[in-house]
Amino acid sequence: MEKNQNINRPKIIELDEDESDEFSECIEDDEMTLKFKDSILKNKTIFQEELLKGPKEVEEIFEFPVIQENEGNNNNEMIIKMEQITLDVPLPDVEEGESQLLKFGLEQMTSMAGVPGLYKRICRNGEGRMPPPNSIVTVHYNAYLEDEFSTQVKPFDSTVLRGQPLSFMRGQGATIEGLDIAVGSMKIQEQSEFIFSPILAYGSLGCPPRIPPNAYVFFRIDLIEWVDSSASESFGKLPIKMRKSLPFSQVLEAAKSEKRKGHHQFEKQNFIMAGKSYLQALNWIQDFRYANEEEERQGTDLSLKLHLNLALINLKKNKPKKTCTHCQEALLIEPNNIKALYRYGLAKEKLGDFQHAKRLLLEAKARSPQDSSITRSLLELSKKTAREADMEKNYCQRMMGGVDRNEQLLTENESIKILRNQLSKFVIDDAEKELVFSQGLTKDERNFLQGQSKNLQLKFYVKPSINGNSVCTVSK
Repeated sequence: MEKNQNINRPKIIELDEDESDEFSECIEDDEMTLKFKDSILKNKTIFQEELLKGPKEVEEIFEFPVIQENEGNNNNEMIIKMEQITLDVPLPDVEEGESQLLKFGLEQMTSMAGVPGLYKRICRNGEGRMPPPNSIVTVHYNAYLEDEFSTQVKPFDSTVLRGQPLSFMRGQGATIEGLDIAVGSMKIQEQSEFIFSPILAYGSLGCPPRIPPNAYVFFRIDLIEWVDSSASESFGKLPIKMRKSLPFSQVLEAAKSEKRKGHHQFEKQNFIMAGKSYLQALNWIQDFRYANEEEERQGTDLSLKLHLNLALINLKKNKPKKTCTHCQEALLIEPNNIKALYRYGLAKEKLGDFQHAKRLLLEAKARSPQDSSITRSLLELSKKTAREADMEKNYCQRMMGGVDRNEQLLTENESIKILRNQLSKFVIDDAEKELVFSQGLTKDERNFLQGQSKNLQLKFYVKPSINGNSVCTVSK
């Protein structure tokens, strides 16, 4: 077994109806995406590029962040690290031309029924169900093959060394056929070893230069988690007319399945795909005509949760207007919902409507006095309101000539210091994508912001606020 390899604690994603408002942010500089769109057997060129030349950013459905090594020296370091992973299983002696891995599979492993050329040995038992087709699985693996010029078995790929597991949807040609089938035979927390024949791996052509033709491969796989999205996938493929003729129970299960898929994407900080799944589930449930009060109760309950999730997603994506829309819809369903009030208040703050934001946050606080998140947001809002009031007062005094020159310079220096501090906090906060400044800035203050934004490689622009005035805005 490999040494010093930390495998994430296996788990199955459960339907969590009470997501926290605080999440760790993506490390965008380090996270990359690995493209497994087509079967490797059908598109070896793309696979070779991704495996050997490093990561490429591709925003497509069912792509997941994978930390890869950079090209050049780091890529060489990755290869050196893989060379240090040894396969600690006793392989049999073979005649020239025979495959050690094939013989090992025949002698030491179990041939999987109905799948010629696939051999399995369980190292650690798992629990629960096996992931069906169309489920999203997350695995860690180390992969090995026989060296063409020696009797050694060497590693050629490892998610463990990359530092992130691989996620893919089963049954969609997202990876080699053997890996897809193998994972479908596993349970949560299970670790198993597999040998795939060439037809289930890289075929008669291989994937040069690393994988030779007709290569048997050895995979040691840990199934970390899986999300059952089979109901939503099947439902989504039906014609719209047929969907509307289905019983409510099937529509509800499909919407919940899509919501689970969205939650899985959210946990991986993939907010765009999470939002698409939540919105799809919401559309499905809202398009259905309820036959009785019980169906309406269940549908409305799910709609509320989806609106709340979409409000949070749009906060993360820095789209406060959409957040307001979903919060309003949620409050129509449940007027005193704390999450809706809180997220509505945060969105109004981002839009510069501090008074409305304060009313909403105070209302949320009244219904949940012990919530520390609401308390912190109110404190931050109070600071922003005080700064805006001071700057507005200073602006009015300057316009009316109510301060002498020395006091004016002192005030301007203080305001520049405040602006500089706001910019500094904004730059280091990965969660914030846009910073809206208070109204009434002087020409010098606007020039300062514009110059500092250029130095910090930020975008500076002036846009109208909700009350008709113009405000300075900085974005990343």
